[in-house]
Amino acid sequence: MPALFGFDAPVRRGWIAAVDVRAKMLVCSLASVVSIAVSNFWGQALLVAASLLYALCLRRPLLLCMVYCATALMVALALGCFWGMTYFVPALAEKFAFSSLLVPFMRLLVMINVVLPLAFSSRLQAMLNALQSLRLPFCIYLPTVVVFRFLPEFGNDIRQVAESLRLRGYRVTAWTLTWHPLLSLRLLLTPLLFRALRSSEDLGIAAELKGLGGGCRMTPYRRPGWTRTDSILAGGALLVALAALACQLRWGGGGFMA
Repeated sequence: MPALFGFDAPVRRGWIAAVDVRAKMLVCSLASVVSIAVSNFWGQALLVAASLLYALCLRRPLLLCMVYCATALMVALALGCFWGMTYFVPALAEKFAFSSLLVPFMRLLVMINVVLPLAFSSRLQAMLNALQSLRLPFCIYLPTVVVFRFLPEFGNDIRQVAESLRLRGYRVTAWTLTWHPLLSLRLLLTPLLFRALRSSEDLGIAAELKGLGGGCRMTPYRRPGWTRTDSILAGGALLVALAALACQLRWGGGGFMA
């Protein structure tokens, strides 16, 4: 809760926390554009591998493992539905290749790998200062910061609700979520919904207390500085993007939005 009232949440130490927020935003923007432009499997594989190395610098292996397990479950469900449809429409098996079916999920992994370091290693005030320096209107940069700030807080809410249920003798597992959906909805999703509504209200109050939207420009306590590490990160992201585009030009793909 301290992060909602103007204080920064604890940030894990490491070089990724010292990187300028503008550099991490540049990596996210570049990854989003290139991941859409590249529809080749090997180009996407290069983006996933490079972004995974970047996400591992966050030093949150458990978080990444949970995200990748959820993505693997979605891939398995999608492929299962597709294979089931091929029994009724055999022409689908000839039209779509297995690698082309994985490309949308690989794009999702790329964005997850670049967004998590930005959300979990950046301070709230630094993100506000970086977005304000881009001369963006208030109605754009404030919701953007709230969304990124909400990710760590929502993770804490999930952990607290799961611990409270465990103390009551109810363990949240994939089995219980599958075979007891109504009970899971009542015990897990409903408390999370109310906590999310409370967090959004607290964020609105914190924004008013900090003077956001008051018609005056905020003066940052610390001016952001671009360092050599930021230049290396931006240059490395650019090289990976060019290599992925080269794979797209060399081997092609299933279309621009495949």
